[in-house]
Amino acid sequence: MKLISVLAFALASLSATSAMAAPSMVVEKNHSQRLALSGSAGAVIVANPDIADVTIIDSRTVYIMGKGFGNSQVTITDRSGRVLFDGEIVVTAGKKGAITVYKGLKPSLMVCSNVCISEDATTTNSGNGTPPIVFSAAPDTSGAPAIMQVQ
Repeated sequence: MKLISVLAFALASLSATSAMAAPSMVVEKNHSQRLALSGSAGAVIVANPDIADVTIIDSRTVYIMGKGFGNSQVTITDRSGRVLFDGEIVVTAGKKGAITVYKGLKPSLMVCSNVCISEDATTTNSGNGTPPIVFSAAPDTSGAPAIMQVQ
């Protein structure tokens, strides 16, 4: 009977370990976060390189960079194939000086100071005839609320 209890406990522990969520890391777009590894990196796998990228500084230090909005899985193994990091990278908009504007389902990050300029204006909109979206914080003398201005 004692053997059955020990086996049941071991099975429950194994199930709980496999059910634990993978680590998640939040990185702002166009920013990076340092990740210290417990061993020497041998291989790096990025599920969606349009969302996140990894730069290896030394065998135990990597930086994860946010390239585009969304989620991507990153797995880092040592030379023997043992997993050192396996987690979801969530790339979000910056918290200061930026807003997200949706055109349909497509988000665009607007970087703001006195004027908000689409971060994608130099890449996404260049050469396709679509003008970049610009928000102006200039006062409106008509008394109407400040509205988006397309330039």
